[in-house]
Amino acid sequence: MAEINPLAFSISRLGIRALESLFKTSVKVHDAENIPEGVIIFAVNHFTRLETLILPYEFYNLTGKPVMSLAYHGLFTGALGSYLESVGAVSTKDPNRDKIIIGSLLTGEHPWLIFPEGAMIKDKKIIERGKFLIYSATGARRPPHTGAAALALRTEFYRQRLYHLQHADQGLLEQQLEVFGLASLDEVTERETYLVPVNLSYYPIRSRQNAIEKLASYLVKDIPERLREELQTEGTMLMSGVDMDISFCKPLAIKPWLNQRRIQNDITTPRPMLPDDVLPSRSLMRRIASRLTMELMACIYRSTTVNHDHLAAYLLRYYPGRRQSVFDLAERLYLASEKVTRLESIRFHSALHQDQCVQLCREYQGKVTNFLAVAEQSGAVKVTNDTIEKRKPERSSLFDFHTIRRDNPYQVILNEVEFLRPLTRQLHAIARHPRWLIRWRLRRRFRRIAQEEFAADYIAYQREGESKPRRVGTPRLYRRMRAKAGVLLVHGYMAAPEEVRPLAEHLHRNGYAVFAPRLRGHGTSPEDLATRSWEDWLQSVERGHLILANSCDKVVLGGFSAGAGLALLAASSSLPEVSGVFAINCAMRLRRRTAKFAPAVMFWHKLVDKLVKDEAQGHFVPNEPENPEINYLRNPLSGVKELLELMDTVSGRLELVKVPTLVIQSSDDPVVHPEGSKDLYRKLGSHDKELVMIHSDRHGIFRGNGSERVFSRVLEFADRLL
Repeated sequence: MAEINPLAFSISRLGIRALESLFKTSVKVHDAENIPEGVIIFAVNHFTRLETLILPYEFYNLTGKPVMSLAYHGLFTGALGSYLESVGAVSTKDPNRDKIIIGSLLTGEHPWLIFPEGAMIKDKKIIERGKFLIYSATGARRPPHTGAAALALRTEFYRQRLYHLQHADQGLLEQQLEVFGLASLDEVTERETYLVPVNLSYYPIRSRQNAIEKLASYLVKDIPERLREELQTEGTMLMSGVDMDISFCKPLAIKPWLNQRRIQNDITTPRPMLPDDVLPSRSLMRRIASRLTMELMACIYRSTTVNHDHLAAYLLRYYPGRRQSVFDLAERLYLASEKVTRLESIRFHSALHQDQCVQLCREYQGKVTNFLAVAEQSGAVKVTNDTIEKRKPERSSLFDFHTIRRDNPYQVILNEVEFLRPLTRQLHAIARHPRWLIRWRLRRRFRRIAQEEFAADYIAYQREGESKPRRVGTPRLYRRMRAKAGVLLVHGYMAAPEEVRPLAEHLHRNGYAVFAPRLRGHGTSPEDLATRSWEDWLQSVERGHLILANSCDKVVLGGFSAGAGLALLAASSSLPEVSGVFAINCAMRLRRRTAKFAPAVMFWHKLVDKLVKDEAQGHFVPNEPENPEINYLRNPLSGVKELLELMDTVSGRLELVKVPTLVIQSSDDPVVHPEGSKDLYRKLGSHDKELVMIHSDRHGIFRGNGSERVFSRVLEFADRLL
């Protein structure tokens, strides 16, 4: 019987753990509670060589038992072959393979790892006309191997037979035990045999030249193309970091499959029944193994972990037009993410359970652009600026099997979720929605989220005698049919949408649709603000941008004080449809002695070394605002800290602002230092930029006397962008 060398196994465990850390591989285990107490064969889909190294040790961590595995016979040469044998691997061409595996399983000491597909399925193509058929390297299609099911059936068969012989024929029992290398029946466990389907999903799947492949090329000349592809694909996944999701399905109990009269007759027959003998029920056992294998494969592929790439690939495939904007694909991806994640029968990558509004705004360029690079590499599309042009797919050659992960990863991504029909049906519907419907649904959804969020916060944080009327903090959309463009107006720190109402109404009268978002934590009470971060404020701005981007063809971002910083930060992210940005009295540099913020800022700087953020959340100082009917009268110290961090972030990203920019600053602003706006202007990455100094000793220069000058300059700037 094959044995595991404990020392070799322990050293290998430490090595694999170190490699996982070095290569930034993130392993996530799902539904480990499905691992039964019994004799286990883990049946896993096979896509990379990583599985043969990593899975035995991951399974050991879960079961506490060293795992043995069936490995490709070509690996058993030289030092590598000796190593594999020492850690419990058995060659697929070992003449005693079945006796070794069944004998080991009868004792129950070691679970076994078997790949029912028999080899790496690099193209992920496992379905053909509703049946499980696997594409081999020759281009021929074959069903998956029934070995895992057959071994499970035979293990349970002989376990039941050995316990039957205990009372029926001691001589035959000893003969049977000897075949499996067992000394007595005491070594045979009474626990049942189970097949445990396991799905292994990777995200992202990428392939390019990397340090591992370059090192191999340096050490070995004329590397075979097949090996080069494996180094490029699996090396990239390791070097750039890959999420490996291991999902355990419900175990398949084997005992019920043997409840057939013909099989039970063979179990209890008085004549010898050795592993090499032909069972009278052999044909029936084969049919059962085939059915069990199909059920096994269905379980494995139903547990595929669906990620952003899968959704984007199918949306692109089903989109009826030849050309599509990147933003349109991103928005369909958002809608798809929101809808399909409600499918309870399908597992989704953790990123699809995060806030998809943030994903759409802040990360859509990274995720979608990264995916489009894969589609372009595969020849499926050509991307020019913001336009995706679909190309007619070329017929894959038969010899592409070993290089498809590198040459056509887009098709691999499509193949991986082909089995998940409920998912692909919903993606098909979303891909074919007309653009106006997509825009209408998103505009309505984001407006509803903004309104409901404010309503919930107002109820939760309202303070009698301190909170302003609801109308002050309510986010407002000033709609206009056939608007010139949309303008996003962001209020300042401790204020509310009411603060920017005069400018919003002026722009609206002059042909613009305007949205004034409510920054999270504002318009309710200081206690609410004390719990929020500047990232929460930015998310409110990004949501507002999406409302306007789905209402108008062009969007101008703008804001006042802290809101100006948020508008600039949003512009630095190259949000779609943005034509320009304006900043009014941006709070880049606060006055330290005479500013209205001075009490809070000075107090904060005295305590910053003594208080951490959580401790500071309960501390407030008085505030004396210009507009007490709008602004808070108490300032949370944690809010000041977030404001300072926001402005530091804005300062570091100003060079990324490439759209036309207007900076307006009052000359004698009592709250923010005018030099801050001058520094801002110098750091801007835009070539089309303007700094306007307005003679005033007020901070809120767009309300009250003199506001007409600000209105006219903002309107002139917006009109120029049309």
